[in-house]
Amino acid sequence: MKNEYKITKKIIMSWAKEYTLFGWANITVFVLWCLVGVIGISMIILLSIGGGEAINWYLSILFVLLSVFKLFFSRSVVWSNRYKMLAKTYGVSEWTRTTEFADEEIILTDHTSVTKLKYENIKKIKEKGDLILIFLNNNLVIRLYKDAFVEGSWEECKEKIKSMAK
Repeated sequence: MKNEYKITKKIIMSWAKEYTLFGWANITVFVLWCLVGVIGISMIILLSIGGGEAINWYLSILFVLLSVFKLFFSRSVVWSNRYKMLAKTYGVSEWTRTTEFADEEIILTDHTSVTKLKYENIKKIKEKGDLILIFLNNNLVIRLYKDAFVEGSWEECKEKIKSMAK
């Protein structure tokens, strides 16, 4: 079975949105940055009412600006830089990602980069609409799309994974 799709800047930026509240660590960080923003806004309100020194104003504004950046913009910056790095490494602005489920191993090909993985390393599989996420022991995630199978189907692939991952 083989899954194949094009990697573009648009698709990578869509992934950035998916990871905002993905997993307990990201949720915890999200909540903490919300608290920093609330603290900054609270400080601004208190300083507006009672007055305060310039350093207090700077800190409160810094808290608000940092939390806004971390909550709304940092993921886009990180994923955009990740795309630029990969595009520069591969020397192309778009490339094909192929995931082949061979008899002995899973072969991931990103343009010219090839990675081979063992079926035994699969921890779990998560399906969300057309998206399939295969989680491996080493915190690697294989991303597939149900409609991107060029050989076989997702149902056939899932059966093969279940039989091989034992």
